[in-house]
Amino acid sequence: MNMHRHDEDGPPCKHMEGYLNQAADGRANRLVKWYALAHAARCGRCGRFLKRLEQMLGSLRTAKKAEPNDEVMSRLAAGAWRNKE
Repeated sequence: MNMHRHDEDGPPCKHMEGYLNQAADGRANRLVKWYALAHAARCGRCGRFLKRLEQMLGSLRTAKKAEPNDEVMSRLAAGAWRNKE
């Protein structure tokens, strides 16, 4: 019986979350990145967390590069939220 249950769905291991974030966004030094990737390769929860995090960061980087849509910018500029006090 596997007492750690690393293959179950759920959050990443508490002690790994920071390392996985650093590895995904490029802030990790070589040792931290190696440790995070090695752990994620063996731990289903952390592996899934890292994969989702990398996908989300990639989407955010792509969206950041996109030019703002003129129609959307006009609606935001004329939005009702501007009149609230």
